[in-house]
Amino acid sequence: MLRRSLPLWVLLTMILGSSARAQSPFPRDLVPRRTSLDRLGLERQWFAVVPLVETERLIKISRTQDHLFAQTNYARLHTFDAETGRLLWTASLGERSGLARGVAANSWAVFVTNANMFYALDRGSGRPIWRHNLGTIPTTTPACDESRAMVGLTNGMIEAFRLKDVDKKGVEHIRDRPYPLWSYHAGTSITTRPLPAESIVAFGGGDRKVWVVMADEPTVLYRVSTGGTIGEGLAGHGTRTLLIPSADKILYAVDLFSSRIVWTFPSGAPIAQEPMVADDEIFVINTAGDLSSLEPETGRVRWTVPTQGGHLISITPTKIYLRSYNRDLFIVDRATGRIVVDPAGSLLRAGLSLREYDMNVVNRFNDRMHFATSSGMILAIRETGQPKPKLLRDPSKPPFGYIPPEGLKETPGAIAPTEPATPPEGAVEAGAAPAGDEAKPAPDEAKPAPAQKKKEAEKEPE
Repeated sequence: MLRRSLPLWVLLTMILGSSARAQSPFPRDLVPRRTSLDRLGLERQWFAVVPLVETERLIKISRTQDHLFAQTNYARLHTFDAETGRLLWTASLGERSGLARGVAANSWAVFVTNANMFYALDRGSGRPIWRHNLGTIPTTTPACDESRAMVGLTNGMIEAFRLKDVDKKGVEHIRDRPYPLWSYHAGTSITTRPLPAESIVAFGGGDRKVWVVMADEPTVLYRVSTGGTIGEGLAGHGTRTLLIPSADKILYAVDLFSSRIVWTFPSGAPIAQEPMVADDEIFVINTAGDLSSLEPETGRVRWTVPTQGGHLISITPTKIYLRSYNRDLFIVDRATGRIVVDPAGSLLRAGLSLREYDMNVVNRFNDRMHFATSSGMILAIRETGQPKPKLLRDPSKPPFGYIPPEGLKETPGAIAPTEPATPPEGAVEAGAAPAGDEAKPAPDEAKPAPAQKKKEAEKEPE
């Protein structure tokens, strides 16, 4: 009897298996073939599937130094190991909103927003540490360091929070709710991710200016005026060169501590994407797709190459990788700017199609490439024979914003001063009462906004 039922069992298994495959949301050729990648000197590092239910879709991927994050329209955050693709944990961020702004992380926490809520999650487990009602919708990816977190908002505000307290014995403790450090009003919606730099924070305002402020108190050091909207992210080279992309077609290099413009680079078109810094090179791409390599000390152009409207995604020791407007891979030689493979070459000659992957990560940390589909497939690619990631910045060097024990030295070659430092009119220390009408920004001039009252700060967030 068992022998007679065996063929029927096998047949049912084959039918059910075929039916399951037919219902799969992934086409058969979605994962690139090894031969196609090999023709471009690449290999598949890992691929993973985000667990989705019903009509849930993946809407955003982002990464930090060690983790890759996938956010869905059901307000779920899935965290993967960036090197292995292993799913580490999943967290629910409350009500479904369909909005995702990316993730920031320090050594102990992950910071993410959903609608008007700001969350801190345990980095190892995803367990909630706190949540805070921002009162409006965020417009930037959060930024953080070990003791502060900040985010830009749609109402033109940027808010910073203290994450730790120090007891009488000098021991630091993580707060169970964020404490307001300062807030500034900087024009219309802030769309530039803030850049923490040790004791200083830089951020791009909606007023076409970059503000450089103290990290722990409401004090404006100076502002840099540009002729256009500030790009999506600022960047830093070394310990003190602040890089500012602007829609006025210029990349500004500003000394972080002296506020002087060291050099400018006229790109010929608006600069929206954040400049990429790798070792001792600066790469900038404008909206026309012109990619340039610059010397960090002088801003001198080493080479410029047109990329047909490309978008910079990754830098390796020898290559620069971009995506074209139709999502094909574009490869440029890092040393010379020579086009190694154009979009037609990667798609037609190599046979690599990434067009189904409608999301990718701009990797500011190392040489890996990550792509994703809204149906939940994540793909990681690396150059052949590179099992260890190549960091874009030497971790043994002092961080951006570092002040040496002997103090600062004036940098040579500055060409013009920025807008002089302005006292933070209307700004008050955290815990003090607001300054009434003085705290409101004038229509033609952005002013720091008052911090919340101490009692309000200590209330349980909604």
